[in-house]
Amino acid sequence: MILYSFAVFLIVIALLPLTRGTHWIVRGWDFIRVQTSFLQILTILLIVILEFPEESWEYTTLISLVAAFIFQVFVVFPYSKYYPLSQAKPKNAESLKQISLISSNVLQTNRDYDKLIREIQDKDPDLFLVMETDSQWEEALQLFEADYPHVVRVPLDNLYGMHLYSKLELSETQVNYLVEKDVPSIFTKVHYGGFKPLHLICVHPAPPSPTENETSEERDAELLIVGKAVRELDDDAQVIVCGDLNDVVWSRVSKLFARITGLIDPRIGRGLFPTFHADYWYLRFPIDHLFHSKNITVDNMNRLGHIGSDHFPMYFTFWLEEFKKTEKPEIDQETEEEVEERIEEGIERAE
Repeated sequence: MILYSFAVFLIVIALLPLTRGTHWIVRGWDFIRVQTSFLQILTILLIVILEFPEESWEYTTLISLVAAFIFQVFVVFPYSKYYPLSQAKPKNAESLKQISLISSNVLQTNRDYDKLIREIQDKDPDLFLVMETDSQWEEALQLFEADYPHVVRVPLDNLYGMHLYSKLELSETQVNYLVEKDVPSIFTKVHYGGFKPLHLICVHPAPPSPTENETSEERDAELLIVGKAVRELDDDAQVIVCGDLNDVVWSRVSKLFARITGLIDPRIGRGLFPTFHADYWYLRFPIDHLFHSKNITVDNMNRLGHIGSDHFPMYFTFWLEEFKKTEKPEIDQETEEEVEERIEEGIERAE
């Protein structure tokens, strides 16, 4: 009886995130689909070995659990090495400009600055984004300012500080507070030598959790506001959205974000690259992301070493195909209404 009760629980939590519910109790189960998939297959085996069904309700429960397991594998499978890559290496890659970027949530209370500094020095990226940075982190990273003269500084002591360092010229830089008054985002243009600059958007919305926001409404609204901003750019714009999105790529809102923007998630066909929690191998999920337009192709995507934070840094190199046209995806009225509704709900809740 205990196994069947647990089976029902595993079925319910697999299906809960499919609802429109925004409370962290609902949304949280989306984060651990990999872990709960292992629990599902273990429970299936235990039922077959120890409590093989006899009653019709037991057969129904076991079949439903198998279906829930298959569903979860279906959800996560695209983010494995066994799924086809969303993009192939450009045929003219040798003639294309390639730039690199590190994105890292440093954990504000982490004072082991040297670990991140060594990673940055080793990879020597063209840009690096650091989040949860306060004035002490800003001071520790000043040594890079000679090589990275273009810096966007937003030191905060509320876990949502953000700094962007670039060897490449930045222009039209804006620090925006899209939904919550103390959660910044950075919008800027990166001049890498191409005909047009690269649009870079750096975000770190607050997660739904018992210690942060009670619901995902504020986070969802911020991601979708960014999505609308991307839709307003020219079709040939090169766009990267990156940061600690505090959401998994298979969630309803992440999928909605990708659908309205047409941006690509480079995890598809490469692997999960779980970045949080760095200290617990059995409780990790991918919440640090980089989405890019179709005229950008990721070459390398690597998770870097432990830097004392609860997140691993991510390192990317990518080719820029500046004359490759892309078209914004068409969205139906239902999708448009959902986007507007979620944005309105998030803004109202933040006020």
